[in-house]
Amino acid sequence: MVIEGVELHAKPSTDPELLGLITAQQAELAAMYGEDQPQVALHSDIAFTALMLEGALVGCIGLQPVGPALGEIKRMYVAPSARGWGLSRTLLEAVEAEARTRGMTRLRLETGIKQIEAIALYTNHGYRPIPAYPPFEAEAVSLCFAKDL
Repeated sequence: MVIEGVELHAKPSTDPELLGLITAQQAELAAMYGEDQPQVALHSDIAFTALMLEGALVGCIGLQPVGPALGEIKRMYVAPSARGWGLSRTLLEAVEAEARTRGMTRLRLETGIKQIEAIALYTNHGYRPIPAYPPFEAEAVSLCFAKDL
């Protein structure tokens, strides 16, 4: 499905507009899981793709290299005002394409047990449950998934 007015752009992790979106994502997660959940630092080697809808930044996804052929999806988020149009699928397909161009053959990710829509998105795109990996192995609310590309 093609959505009019959608553009994807690479953005550095220091971009103020991107950081605002990531802050909104973290606030939403804190409201969902509580403020006492551990925060994972934003690594400088994450390559971000920003999703613009008619010029406004409404979504993002990050790709962090973990190993020679392994990448991790980080900070996937679509603003509440832009949900329900399939933009998360657009972001997921973009990060998978980026991973392939970088020679990655496997992607992994962590999400939470209360993020039902995210879990459905990932499983519908071929991601399968895997054991929790650091630093999530002791987090009861964490679910980890992976997909061979």
